[in-house]
Amino acid sequence: MALHYDGSASESESSDEALDEAIISPLPTTVFEDQQSRPPPITTTKKPTDSSGTSTPSDQGETPEPLTMTPPSARAYQLEMLEVSLKGNVIVAMDTGSGKTRVAVLRIIKELERSEKRVWFLAPTVELADQQFRVLQAQIAVVQSRLILGSDNVDAWSDQRTWDAVLLNIRIVVSTFQILFDAVQHDFVRLDSLSLIVIDEAHNCVKMNAAARLMKEFYRPTKAAGHYVPHILGLTASPLMRFNLDGIDILEDILDAVCRTPTLHREELLAQVNRPEMITVPYGTPADSTEVTYSFATTRTMASLRQVYHQLDIMMDPYILRLLKSKNTPRTQEAIRKAMEKHNTYCQRQMESFCARALEICKQLGPWAADYYIWRVISEFTEANTLSDETASEEERIYLAAAFKKVETPPPFGVPDDNDLSPKARALLNILQQDRENPMGIVFVKERATVAVLSHVLSVHPISSSHQKTRFRVGSVVGTSKMPGRRRDFLDLSRKEDIFSLDNFRKGKTNLLVATSVLEEGIDVPACNLVICFDKLTSPKSFIQRRGRARMTTSQLYLLVEDETDESAAQWRDFEERMKQRYEDDMRERKLLEDLEGVVDGEFADYPILVANKTGARLTVQDAKGHLQHFCASLSTRRFVDWTPYYIFHDVEGNPVTNVSQQTLLKATVYLPASLNPEHRRFTGMRAWYSERQACMDAAFVAYRALYEVGLVNDNLLPLREADVLGLLEQRAGFALVKEQLDPWYNIALAWKQGKEMFRRRLTILGPADRDQDGDQSMRSRVTAEFELALPVPIPYMGPLAIWWDRDSRWEVSVGTDMSVSSKEDDGGVRLTAADDTEEPEAKDHTGALLAFAFGYRQRYRKPVVPGVQYAVRLVSLDRPDLNADDMSRLEFAVDMVGRQILPQHLIRHPVDFDHPYIYMGHMPTKPTVDLIGRPYRGFNEAPEDAAYVVVRNWPKKAGFFRQPNPQPSKNLEVPLVAKPYPRVLPADQVRVDSIPSVFTHAGMLVPAITSALEIHLVAADLLAARLSELDITEEHLSLVVTAICATAARAPTDYERIEFLGDSILKFCTTINAAAKNLLWPEGYLSLYKDKIVANSRLARAAVDFGLDRYIIYKSFTLHKWQPMNVDELLEKAGNNGSATKMRQLPTKTLADVVEALIGVAYIVGGGPKALQCISMFLPDVKWQSIDDGREILYNNALSRHTLPVTMRPLEELIGYSFTKKSLLVEAMTHCSYTGPDSIACLDRLEFVGDSILDYVVVKHLFGIVDPRPLENSEMHLLRTALVNGDLLAFLVMEWALDVEITVLASPDNDPISSAKEKAKIPFWSFMRHSSPDIGMIQRETGKRYEALRGEIHEALFGNGTTWYYPWAQLARLQAQKSYSDIFESLLGAVWVDSGSLDECEKVVERIGILPLFRRLRQGGVHMLHPKEELGRLAGNLKVDYQVAVAVTGLDEREFECRVVLGEERCVAHVDKCLTKEEARVRAAAEACRVLKAESS
Repeated sequence: MALHYDGSASESESSDEALDEAIISPLPTTVFEDQQSRPPPITTTKKPTDSSGTSTPSDQGETPEPLTMTPPSARAYQLEMLEVSLKGNVIVAMDTGSGKTRVAVLRIIKELERSEKRVWFLAPTVELADQQFRVLQAQIAVVQSRLILGSDNVDAWSDQRTWDAVLLNIRIVVSTFQILFDAVQHDFVRLDSLSLIVIDEAHNCVKMNAAARLMKEFYRPTKAAGHYVPHILGLTASPLMRFNLDGIDILEDILDAVCRTPTLHREELLAQVNRPEMITVPYGTPADSTEVTYSFATTRTMASLRQVYHQLDIMMDPYILRLLKSKNTPRTQEAIRKAMEKHNTYCQRQMESFCARALEICKQLGPWAADYYIWRVISEFTEANTLSDETASEEERIYLAAAFKKVETPPPFGVPDDNDLSPKARALLNILQQDRENPMGIVFVKERATVAVLSHVLSVHPISSSHQKTRFRVGSVVGTSKMPGRRRDFLDLSRKEDIFSLDNFRKGKTNLLVATSVLEEGIDVPACNLVICFDKLTSPKSFIQRRGRARMTTSQLYLLVEDETDESAAQWRDFEERMKQRYEDDMRERKLLEDLEGVVDGEFADYPILVANKTGARLTVQDAKGHLQHFCASLSTRRFVDWTPYYIFHDVEGNPVTNVSQQTLLKATVYLPASLNPEHRRFTGMRAWYSERQACMDAAFVAYRALYEVGLVNDNLLPLREADVLGLLEQRAGFALVKEQLDPWYNIALAWKQGKEMFRRRLTILGPADRDQDGDQSMRSRVTAEFELALPVPIPYMGPLAIWWDRDSRWEVSVGTDMSVSSKEDDGGVRLTAADDTEEPEAKDHTGALLAFAFGYRQRYRKPVVPGVQYAVRLVSLDRPDLNADDMSRLEFAVDMVGRQILPQHLIRHPVDFDHPYIYMGHMPTKPTVDLIGRPYRGFNEAPEDAAYVVVRNWPKKAGFFRQPNPQPSKNLEVPLVAKPYPRVLPADQVRVDSIPSVFTHAGMLVPAITSALEIHLVAADLLAARLSELDITEEHLSLVVTAICATAARAPTDYERIEFLGDSILKFCTTINAAAKNLLWPEGYLSLYKDKIVANSRLARAAVDFGLDRYIIYKSFTLHKWQPMNVDELLEKAGNNGSATKMRQLPTKTLADVVEALIGVAYIVGGGPKALQCISMFLPDVKWQSIDDGREILYNNALSRHTLPVTMRPLEELIGYSFTKKSLLVEAMTHCSYTGPDSIACLDRLEFVGDSILDYVVVKHLFGIVDPRPLENSEMHLLRTALVNGDLLAFLVMEWALDVEITVLASPDNDPISSAKEKAKIPFWSFMRHSSPDIGMIQRETGKRYEALRGEIHEALFGNGTTWYYPWAQLARLQAQKSYSDIFESLLGAVWVDSGSLDECEKVVERIGILPLFRRLRQGGVHMLHPKEELGRLAGNLKVDYQVAVAVTGLDEREFECRVVLGEERCVAHVDKCLTKEEARVRAAAEACRVLKAESS
């Protein structure tokens, strides 16, 4: 197992398989597929990200897919065969590996969609039936399928009730030929209950074959009688079983079908065909032809075996003894006579066969191989406890074992040399010895026993093994039977391990298979570059099918013959030449037809030229095909999708062309990818032509011209680029130079000077609640102060404001409108003119006094607070009208002040220290020792001992914060903090006491915060009146506007983060609907670009500046550091000096964009979607916005009206819980863009684009609407949204969402009579998705296996009530579901909304799938939801986190990933392995690292 720490693994794509075009009539319909190289796409499909910003699995991202992948979707020639099969019974003849099964899958899907009858798939062998069943089950998961084999004891299904139960709700049945024949013969299955019979390897339907009898004895008579018969689809690599070409006509007659092969452009197909070089190798005959005879003179072991056989006593044979012991009757006597005369007993037959097989192996492989065969058969037989042949008795086993013990069988030591091998075996080894890069081969042999022995010889011989370990890794494959009672011969040396050989070959663990003819037909085998026919070929069928296995580049087909004169070698060479001649003749005829057209390359007489009006760019018909290919390739980069346009040919009247070799005028119709609007996916050429090439060019020109006319091609006649869709692209800078924030205080100061009328409101300050002994808060003990707030401008309404005094206590400030003054009122409060003031302005303005109480002591190092000066805000106490600065330090300290309730309600002042305020704690009659004092004052040691002292604690320097302060760390963490009983003591004779309660000093300390909050509200009110008046948002919602304009950095009372979260979703929803409705022809890639351009931060930031919003954004952080009050004169002087109207500042562009989105959220809260859209149109006037209802109506009217649901989709409405008015919307929502065919209407991409925004809207609406017990923080909403709508979770819920159907489960096949039970089977929602990619089906199957393994753990973590309280990020990452799972759910939401026009209906769907129930579960709390990678980033702090991913290659299509997490430079904290993808490795490693770090910290 190799490790590569570059995180890469090479991938090889299988080459395109070609068709077998041998001697088969051309098709009535022809398809063309352009194979030009795809240019780099100009658009990308969005990928969801998890909370850590990493991409979740998508159709474009990394997947656990095999390294070797099949073609991404149906090829043009497969679609051609599909079209032919839809028009009548057909036998599709295509080379091995070219995709016949894909044609069958497409045909079955079409049949299931249009008919409620059953489809029956027939295969000639058990192995092939089992393989095809698994393919159909993976590719068509939307219906129930059943595999019926002989091992199911079908012979015991002897009544109609059993058959009806077995087929209950089964839409696809796979079986061998005989089972259907018997069922129809006994009338358990009627032909009129079937809509389609698919016959794989149809060339077997000859003579008395069961499928041939079904057609001759039942199908044709029923049809001749005028009754209904099912359609027939035959599949074959060659319709010839013999050299007689009349075999084609016979097969067509038997199957009532026409044999067809694609008539696609021969030159292009032949370029894809890698036909092997046929080489005949003569191996000669033994020198002494009599050396190997029945005398067994070759080896002692063979002679000993023969001798033991001849010495067997017939009278001791268990069969004879059993007859002798039975009743003596004439019948018994006759049986004894025949058995003894002919030695016809089981033991005699086995011994004779043993000798004959040993002899044949000696002839084919040499004496060493024969001895090995004898030794191995006897060893395995004697070691086995029972016979593998169930029909033999225990007595017969004992009898044979005793005989075998007499055979001299020494183990064959060493390795065989040339003398020990036959000439034929040496010829084989010589072929294998040749130099061949990356060999991959099959050796076909005739007998089962030869397979076992030859594979052993090759595995031990030096040429193919020992010294070249990387050369050949040998496996073996033989056919098996699952029929009960069918003998399994121990002489075949079949092993259970052989069933893994084919799987290992597919995975690259072995690269050389020795096989019987079972690998000739049907079985899925990788392309080989070496095929060896060890035994003589017997039929054209074997030749063609074996040749088809060697389809890699530079491959060889070896035929081993006795000598060059062997007629068979010449026969096969002649057959190959006849086939080549047929191709070349056809090519010459087609070239002649092109010449008849009279067109020379570069010259199309009088054909129009496309000229762009604006640029003069030109496009001729010769260039159209290449340009159209380039256009289609630029639509998207999704995996599993073949974006190549394909062409279908017909005559001038639209009828299929039956023979393109005839001189028939053709027209071509080109079909473009499903991501385009249905009206612009099909175009037919203007003229008729003799050649396909010109017809294709004509159709391509018509298509490209139409694309230009509807704006999907730009004026340079090239596919649209981002600039064409969006205009000039904006580059978002981190910061933008914008206007300084609006300063409302200048206008207020000016109004004060001009004597403007005053507005007054009541301002109430409520202190923190005291706590009683039980810790409960008591509202009655809260201190209160009321003031009159006056301004010469209208005072905006301010809701309750919480201001933190410190980390543990919080004050509340509210501004009301209930001033009891008889004067005129309005929304700005009570209005008074200057004449209403008293003659004593100080009595009417207590602002200066309040500031002096709180900040006056700082005048020693700052500008003094001067009472009586006019400040911008006027506060007047309603509790103490006579409040003034003299109340500070007015009283002398007295001990009895505590009893008089002056202390501790009033503050202590220290006049010596500029009246520094302190909080009273107690008094002491004498001086305490210094070690009991937290902070002694200067001169404490010299102070008298017997004097009285006051115990106080400091008044805070800073108080009044909008956000709860963080804990203050100790300055010296190494010195433990020791609490002392007395924080500070002052001499009692040196302190004074305020004559007013401390609440007024508290109020003074809160003035900075109150002023800042008032400023924000004034700015918001100005924004509402000056710029947002059209929105008609009243003062009742002013607080929302305040929230919207406050950035987090401002540390204001609130910030926009929560409301921006809502506005972002509303903006994207409105933009999405408008983009889809205005651009009906655009594919999803263009729509995503358009939407992303509009909602981009760069665009919104520019919109904010253009609108003038930058002046209203509160960004500067509120701080008390060096805060100083500003009086009116200072404000006027500052404004005059600075010119604030022209002053500029730097703001983050993201902040500008966020405020726009926050205001959109405000508009939505106030007036719903219409007002939000009005707000959006104010900021983005250049976009012609339509209402959501109008946009939905446009999308609804654009959907096809008369469209019925395919039969397979009818149960889907029951699962969804919604019945569509326009069924076409549901079909579109469930159609993957890989789905191809002329009947496909549209794919899910556009509806998924719409549904993505709807899902986000529904989830965000619920998150934002939470108010109990409190609204969610922005971070909590982001975390919950990530947990609810990430792609992995949606995929899991999509897999959970299923419809129950009843099926019958059979008991053990050995039971007789048959017993059965009804059981609920699930049809999962994802299985309804229509696609044309075999890879999608394969990946869905593998994802389903991971889902079954992980479901219990994931479901318990998400919805369980047990002890699991974590979000299963790592398990969901291991699920590795493709993005298509979440896409179909989002497209379904889009379809429901377009059809119903109701977001409530969408919400019901979100409820049914489980998103909202999970939302309620996560709301309960206790679930750890943080993504491991994000959590690790937090735990790591400043340390670098390095994810070192390594890939471990374990096979050709198997690889695993491991990841180490390194913190800092060298510490590895976690290591995980056996991960399916890199992302799973990172997530699991991050989760493990988090566990380790948290364990260390605890």
